[in-house]
Amino acid sequence: MRKRRDSQKSGLAGELFVAAELFKRELQVSLTLGNAKSVDLFAYSETTKKKYNIQVKTLRNTNCFPLRIQDVIPDHTYVFVLLNNPGDAVEYFILSGREIIKDERSLYCNGDGHDDRAAVKIGPLKARYRDRWHLFGLERG
Repeated sequence: MRKRRDSQKSGLAGELFVAAELFKRELQVSLTLGNAKSVDLFAYSETTKKKYNIQVKTLRNTNCFPLRIQDVIPDHTYVFVLLNNPGDAVEYFILSGREIIKDERSLYCNGDGHDDRAAVKIGPLKARYRDRWHLFGLERG
């Protein structure tokens, strides 16, 4: 029997990868702690003086990201992270909560994010939302 991966380790890995990418782009970043948190990262741009509440959703392999539409906060930024195998590049898909709500029909399996097992499909994320670091007020990705 194959051992199940620890989702907390995957989640923390995703948060740390996103934090590193934002630090690399010269934003200030703080991690939040705990399992039942509504914000994973806080970021601040000294250039634009804008603050960001960031939710990070992480998978190790291609699949769907569990997220119910009723849990989406419109003014938060969501970063979906695909860790991939060690040695392979991490992939980032970035969109606002408003975009998730607006695009529910195309993002969610069966077009419905209200089911208790609702999940965001990887296909639409790869097609439209890859590396959109400009959502953090950055000129270059």
